[in-house]
Amino acid sequence: MKIKETATLITLLAGIAVNLVSQDSVAAGGGDDWILQQLHEPSSSLRRMEDAGRITIYDGLAVADVDLAMDNQFDRIGSMMFVRTRHPVGGGGFETDSDCD
Repeated sequence: MKIKETATLITLLAGIAVNLVSQDSVAAGGGDDWILQQLHEPSSSLRRMEDAGRITIYDGLAVADVDLAMDNQFDRIGSMMFVRTRHPVGGGGFETDSDCD
């Protein structure tokens, strides 16, 4: 029983250490600026949380923003995860990565 309790605790702590930031979830409220600021100009509190092991999952960002972060925030790369990245396509619009295949 002790092993099961330990595994449950580890699972809960891992869940707390992950922050999912979705372009879709805040776009309706004009939150795009907040997501990009968090990505490109993180607050000192976010940096401290990342140093303690927090991972932020950025969902649905444009590939240009991901590339910029990779170039300018390389020291934070271990604390960032990008899913469903949007790539521009000819004729306008975007194509989204399918990270579930």
